[in-house]
Amino acid sequence: MKVPRKALAKGAVAALLAGLAMAPGVASSSAAGSLALPAPFTPQTAARAVAAQVGLPEAEVAQRLAAQDGLAATAKAFEGSQGAKAAGVWADVMRGEVHANVVDDEGERAAKAAGVIPQRAAYTTAVLKEVQARLDAAGAKGLIPKDSSWGVDTRANRVRLELPASADGEALLREAGVTGEERGKVAVSMHQGTANHQTGLVGGDGLSIPGRGLCSAGIMLQKGGDTYLATAAHCVDMGNEIRRNDGSTDRNGNGLIGRVAVKQYPTSDYALIKVDHPRDWSPSGGQAKSEGPWFNIYSGYVANPATDMVGSLYTCISGAAGGWQCGKYFASGWSFTNGDGTTTSGVVVVSDVATQGGDSGGAVLYGTKAVGTLIGSAIVNGKQMSTVQPTSRIVQDFDGAITPVDWRT
Repeated sequence: MKVPRKALAKGAVAALLAGLAMAPGVASSSAAGSLALPAPFTPQTAARAVAAQVGLPEAEVAQRLAAQDGLAATAKAFEGSQGAKAAGVWADVMRGEVHANVVDDEGERAAKAAGVIPQRAAYTTAVLKEVQARLDAAGAKGLIPKDSSWGVDTRANRVRLELPASADGEALLREAGVTGEERGKVAVSMHQGTANHQTGLVGGDGLSIPGRGLCSAGIMLQKGGDTYLATAAHCVDMGNEIRRNDGSTDRNGNGLIGRVAVKQYPTSDYALIKVDHPRDWSPSGGQAKSEGPWFNIYSGYVANPATDMVGSLYTCISGAAGGWQCGKYFASGWSFTNGDGTTTSGVVVVSDVATQGGDSGGAVLYGTKAVGTLIGSAIVNGKQMSTVQPTSRIVQDFDGAITPVDWRT
């Protein structure tokens, strides 16, 4: 079994294989030892959570959520048609609308012809990404303070830089080489207190981490004939023996789930636990034989959040503390520096989900596909922003040779 080339180059992986978030489709079960989430995930679960947030009837919300894949396809197609002039797209799922930033009259005409609502913008996505790259470089040098985050805010058509109130934003931008004309491309916001704390506890089932208390189980993944349970890397150390925090065992009475085989941190935040007896931890009972919530997550993963989710609005997170909640897919490709001064790049941001301490490692879903693992949370201007380690990074690091487990096979 080979170690990822990228991880070797960076010296970031210390053993043979490499996490994400607990099998999002695995429902709560009375069977001892099953890797269970607080509640079953079904389309109705998502519709119920969103309906409570937006104040629309559950049946209507279910219809609108079912249509968001079509909106995503429209958004993605339009963005692709714009080439170098692409300036960002998004969807308003509850209104059934696709919106796009356009930089000229030609783009505006093309948007209207495609059934997309245009909004004039000053900058293309490529231009904003150049500015973000300057901030990424500054973060890599330790120039950006703790509890900060940054990335492209598509709707605002700016690079958004979130800093603690004590920081000098203008001085930081100058030090990062963002000056003069480029300053107008950056929107700086200040916040009080800790912004990006890594939540560090349970998501699906609680895991007992030696010397660290609790963390969260993620999705099951396979490479070759081996099965791995993903979780957040900041929760574990290499070689840790992982057990259920409630003392429950698998169906043969074994309490040990396995040992941490890979930790990819800090440039990413995932780890994989090699499961000793995966079938003994699989879901059991009547639901396990159905096509219901046990299995619908195993339809795959979001391969490239930057494009595959370009039009999706509602993304759901499951955590033991916060339960099932659905928020708005805000952005991908962001970076953040946590309270320890550790910077993680390439994260997805989901807004309006009240994750709590105890939800770290929780499942993040788009429809029936895994988006990633909850790794952090931020309160910015009164709005909660949750950071997610994408599953696609794990797959990328292992040359596509790692896949979600389907217990039906």
